[in-house]
Amino acid sequence: MGGVVSVLGNFQLAVPPPFDESSPGDCYLVSSDGLRFKVSRHSLIHTSRYFEELFRRLPPSASQIELPTFYFDEPARILHALLIVLYPVHTEEFIDVQQLLELINRQEKYAIPETSMMYAVSIIVGRNFNGPAPVDDVVDVYAIGWSRGWRKAVKHFSRFMHRVDLGEQSIVDRIIGNSGSSKSYIALTELRHQRETALDGIIEALEPRKHFCPSHSSSDTMFFAFISMIKTAARNALLAPHPACEDAFEFLGLQGTDENRTVMWCSACYSKAHKVKLTNQLRAAIERYPQTISIMPETDAWAQLRKY
Repeated sequence: MGGVVSVLGNFQLAVPPPFDESSPGDCYLVSSDGLRFKVSRHSLIHTSRYFEELFRRLPPSASQIELPTFYFDEPARILHALLIVLYPVHTEEFIDVQQLLELINRQEKYAIPETSMMYAVSIIVGRNFNGPAPVDDVVDVYAIGWSRGWRKAVKHFSRFMHRVDLGEQSIVDRIIGNSGSSKSYIALTELRHQRETALDGIIEALEPRKHFCPSHSSSDTMFFAFISMIKTAARNALLAPHPACEDAFEFLGLQGTDENRTVMWCSACYSKAHKVKLTNQLRAAIERYPQTISIMPETDAWAQLRKY
């Protein structure tokens, strides 16, 4: 039955090796959408208690004409993911984040060993951790990393969460639901609070009282109105996971052609400022600016792995 294709919404799957008809397997696992995965009972029986119970009452060998068939209430993409995680063979493509989340929710149902699940999590976390930016949805990889105690990883992923709307209920539900802990969400909200407080250090580095022109520093109302605009510019510029400052005014959008300015700026303000000095001060302030969470998962992935 090789080459059979199942269409699940936008998902398309042809049964791949080593689960296709060319497999030397001795039974079929059939998904809820009708795809047959040919597997070896000998290879699966020791991977989890679920398959040990499933195969226990069958004779050790079966006719090659009519192999035993087991029907699952899982779609092909989930059954395939389960086999990839449990089957003792290498496959060219590993599971994706959504499949991993589905398996985490089914870990007890299929008695997936913690070692197998930790390996799957490590693959997903690793491919998102080692690149310049996560390749999967950062909300999901952050939550998955937290659920298994990958402290270094969740700290790293948190710097890519600055643009995520933490007030959106669906985001809150995903973070807490997939991580299994409200602390994963609290860690992010605490980081937002720290970043907002630390904006004062960014403003201080620019020495506004020294460099605002007389008309814009003559009253507290005018002064703080411009401070508010600089804070908004800084807040936006610092959303980048790795903010880099080559020029203080360009970083904040305070200089350049009028149509490209983030802040409508007065040409008299900062007209006598030492740009290099201010840029160095701002760069130092950015280095001190909070970019990652300080609250960590209670469990440590490496300590857990050492148990096995």
